[in-house]
Amino acid sequence: MSNITRQERNNLSAIAEKVRNHHPLTPTDVETILSFELNDKEHSAFKILSTIALPLALLLGYSMAAYPDFFAKLVSNFPSWTNLSDNQLLGVDYLWNILAYKVNKVNFIYHIPNIVLHSFGILGVKKLTDYIRSKSWLDKVLDAKKTVLLNVEAGTQKYELKQGHSILFVGNGDFVAHHYDSVTSNDETITIAASKPIYTNVWIKYEIGSPFTAFKEILELANAGNCGEIVFFPVTDQHLFLPGETDYDISADRLEVIITAIRDIERINNWKESKVILVGDKQQKNVLQTETKEAVLNDTLETVSLQSIQQKFTHVFIIDPTDLTCAELIKKFPEQQFLFRSSLHGSETYKHRFYTRMEDAGYIEKPDVAANVTVGYDLLEEQIQRESYHTALQNYFPVVLSKGVLDAIKRQKLPETNFIYVPDLVIKRLKEMTKDVS
Repeated sequence: MSNITRQERNNLSAIAEKVRNHHPLTPTDVETILSFELNDKEHSAFKILSTIALPLALLLGYSMAAYPDFFAKLVSNFPSWTNLSDNQLLGVDYLWNILAYKVNKVNFIYHIPNIVLHSFGILGVKKLTDYIRSKSWLDKVLDAKKTVLLNVEAGTQKYELKQGHSILFVGNGDFVAHHYDSVTSNDETITIAASKPIYTNVWIKYEIGSPFTAFKEILELANAGNCGEIVFFPVTDQHLFLPGETDYDISADRLEVIITAIRDIERINNWKESKVILVGDKQQKNVLQTETKEAVLNDTLETVSLQSIQQKFTHVFIIDPTDLTCAELIKKFPEQQFLFRSSLHGSETYKHRFYTRMEDAGYIEKPDVAANVTVGYDLLEEQIQRESYHTALQNYFPVVLSKGVLDAIKRQKLPETNFIYVPDLVIKRLKEMTKDVS
């Protein structure tokens, strides 16, 4: 703190004033006040003196009270300059009457317990110093920091964000959301989650399934009326590519309920309809049906999917990582046959999905074409990592989901043109969509 500039002090004081008046803070305000540390020699000395003052003063005061004759004889041998004049004694006892109790003793030694208890520094008096500190910019900043820290940890801090910011609804983990947040400025995104994300202080707590009124308050805290888009990440990180029927952390029907609530809140608050982006598999679905004891009534079947949600609401868009990956493979190898390499269980899980989605993306198998590329994908990414290290196959092209495997492959000096990192495809598309204000 001893090196703090006047401008920094004024900035911190302005943030503290916002906190005191319950005004929203910018993400930069939050980071600035939370990173402020009181760490200077004066403060350290203050702490040391306050630690030793009480026992020292009590010991000396106890001795004076318990052995008055000893101290009376002791001070009689002191030089005369250690005695206070009548006027000085009146003035000193006046101060002690304010801060503690009158001493009514002429010799200086009798005043030492009060001095030790109440004096911090050569001229400072503890209670006066405490009063001054409580009125100072420093205490206001430290009090504001405590308030902001509590609000951030609880997920209740109100933010002032850039016009057109992104609201990210995330589950547990959601590395893609983390990655997107890291490549945007801190006033352009806010995260809404059930627990504090590890990657940001700019977040608001929300439990899926909370009452409508709570959800409305959350969107107001997130300044949703001025947001550019609201982004959901229903597909789990480890299943970004070729997910199965249960590889999601939020179901399609629940997403539909949430988006319905968003549109209701926008209408109630007279907000412009926001863009909603679903980062997930377009084929994610829930099937609802009515049955008798013996059979399903076919005319009651209803499928809720990301696609049906997109059709039901305006300004809803899907970023499908599998579609992006398949399109990228076809773009990179337009004249080659695609082979699929995986473990036995990986093949049972992914082979059919892979060729089906590739054909949906426009891939046509050409048996007479000799050139081929082997796409590697498996249940465990460690298997992809091993294949990247050890396979003798030519044109082996892994599909990578995690940062750990990406870093491992890069350590082996494998060119970035020789694999696909799916999160990068998603982030690129997400940034394109968030720049598009239509």
